[in-house]
Amino acid sequence: MQRKTILGIFLLTSILYYIVPLLFLKFYNGTSDKAGFILILTYGFSSFAVTLLVTYFIQRTIYTPLLSIALALPLFFIFNSSALVLILLIIVFSFVAYALTVLIK
Repeated sequence: MQRKTILGIFLLTSILYYIVPLLFLKFYNGTSDKAGFILILTYGFSSFAVTLLVTYFIQRTIYTPLLSIALALPLFFIFNSSALVLILLIIVFSFVAYALTVLIK
């Protein structure tokens, strides 16, 4: 893998997996069920977007979704056992985006 691929994945995942959702939780004043649903949608979109952008514009390797999944594993420290659903969503959407990129290119 190229350095810019690893750097691109790391920057996009750190912003979209950690900074944006934690800022959302800090400033959200509504009910927790709506916040959970919004976070699930955010993580699904983020994992799809990160993998699609990196594999389409930078480099298409199978390591891209795997690295995206590996960088999502620290979510267990933030959300405890409820992060399992988020990790599964990230796995599914990362490989869907990779498959879509393979079909497009």
